[in-house]
Amino acid sequence: MADHPAITERDIERVEPGQRRRDRDQLVVEAPIELRARGEALVVVMRTPGNDVELARGLLYAEGVIRDTSEAKAVREADSDSLRPTEVGNVVEVDLPIERVRERWPSRALYSSSSCGVCGKTAITELETRADPVRSDLTVQRDVVCALPSRLRAAQAVFSATGGLHAAGAFSQDGSPLAVREDVGRHNAVDKLVGWALAAGRLPATDTILCVSGRLSFEIVQKAVVAGFPVVAAVSAPSSMAVDLAERFRVTLCGFVRGARLNIYSHSTRIS
Repeated sequence: MADHPAITERDIERVEPGQRRRDRDQLVVEAPIELRARGEALVVVMRTPGNDVELARGLLYAEGVIRDTSEAKAVREADSDSLRPTEVGNVVEVDLPIERVRERWPSRALYSSSSCGVCGKTAITELETRADPVRSDLTVQRDVVCALPSRLRAAQAVFSATGGLHAAGAFSQDGSPLAVREDVGRHNAVDKLVGWALAAGRLPATDTILCVSGRLSFEIVQKAVVAGFPVVAAVSAPSSMAVDLAERFRVTLCGFVRGARLNIYSHSTRIS
C-alpha cells in the first residue's frame, strides 16, 4: 500500500535485542487541507488525505454551516486550474456566500481544544440553540455493541499498514458495517463519516450506531448529537463533559467496550 495517498515511507533504524538495522517503515500521512468559501479562507485542518469532501461536509454540518443535503452539494474539491501546484488536492471549496458562512459560524476557532472547559460549557449552550435531544426507538443487543470494535478494526486498511490513525464507523442495529472512515485525527474520522451519511441521505442517523477508536471526547459526542446518532461506543474512556452532553441530549454512551464487557454512561435502556 506504499502508493496509497494516506501512506508514505521513511528510513528508520530497527532496534531489537542483539541487533540494530536500517529499514523502511510505513507511516500515515498527515497534511493540511484548507476550506474556502468562494475563494476566501475559512479554516485549515490537519488530516489524513482521503474522503476530503466528506470531511469538509461533516465538519461544516456539525458546526451548522450547511444544514441539509442540498447545501452539502455546495461542498466540493476546488478546481485545480485555480490553485497553485502545492494546493492541488489540499483545498475544498464551499460554494456559499461568505456572509452566510460567517453568520452561521462566527466562532469557528473557539472550540478547537477539547481541554478548554470554559469553551466546552459555552459550546453546550450554543449547541442547545441548534440541536434537539436525539429521539430514537433504537435498541441494541449487548453482544452487538461488544463486537463493534473488532469489526471496526477489521475495516481499517490504513491502520493495518501503519498503526497510526483513528477510525469511526457507522453500523446497523445488528452490527453490520455501513461505512468506516480513517484519519490521523479522531474528530476528522467522525466528520468524514458524517459527511458520508449526509450525502447518502442517512441523517438524522437515528437508526445507526456510531463506533469510534480511542476515547470519547466532548467534541465527538457533539458531532454525534448533531448527526442524530442514538448510540455511541468506544474502546476507551469518555470525558466528564462527554457524559454530561450525552445525558443532556439523550445519547447512549458506551465506553471501555472490550471483549464481552462495556460501561454504559448514559441512557442505558437502549442496550438490551
